[in-house]
Amino acid sequence: MSAPLLEARGLTKTYREGQRTLRVLDGLDLDIAPGEHLALLGRSGSGKSTLLNLLGGIDRPDQGSVRLLGEALSNFDERRRTLLRRRHVGYVYQAFNLIPTLTAQENVALPLELNGAGAATALEAAADLLQRVELGGRLTAFPDQLSGGEQQRVAIARALIHRPALVLADEPTGNLDARSGRQVLDLLDELFSDRGHGLLIVTHSLAVAERAHRVLTLVDGRLTAVQDRLAW
Repeated sequence: MSAPLLEARGLTKTYREGQRTLRVLDGLDLDIAPGEHLALLGRSGSGKSTLLNLLGGIDRPDQGSVRLLGEALSNFDERRRTLLRRRHVGYVYQAFNLIPTLTAQENVALPLELNGAGAATALEAAADLLQRVELGGRLTAFPDQLSGGEQQRVAIARALIHRPALVLADEPTGNLDARSGRQVLDLLDELFSDRGHGLLIVTHSLAVAERAHRVLTLVDGRLTAVQDRLAW
């Protein structure tokens, strides 16, 4: 059996809310295998986005550890976490988070440039990937000139352009209509199976969850595997 792509052990995260201390994650464990597609369910405020931030090295746990490709992320300083994240993690957000002053092609090229690729090389690779997601005719469009579905396809291309080991998607269809949402899911399925990333999608949608290899729920700071789809 191959080693896990990602291992999280004993993750604990608390926040202060007035005089109270809220324990959002409570000794949480998680493994993601290479090529595995996971869906994460949970009510609003249950800590799903907090968990993504810890797994991607954006934040540190109060206790516990995260290992990505064997590297202990939670032990790194901010600079080393940033470099590892740039190389090995891709993010897809509900709100797209495209840079408004960059074109679609420039937005997609940015992760490659941050990883040291020359501008011409990065732009060529971005054009190729945008062509694949059926946006070859929109290379020079700015985000505010694109529909929601088009913006999310640009965001997915940006998340995958540097061939990350792990892709973290936070409600990637939450701001889309049903048709655009299906198109985005089809695109993720296609690109995921082609490239073999580990994929973790936070979602409230059963249509999103049913495409995953494994479905987890986050309740009281811990993860539980969902065996019965009627329980969703």
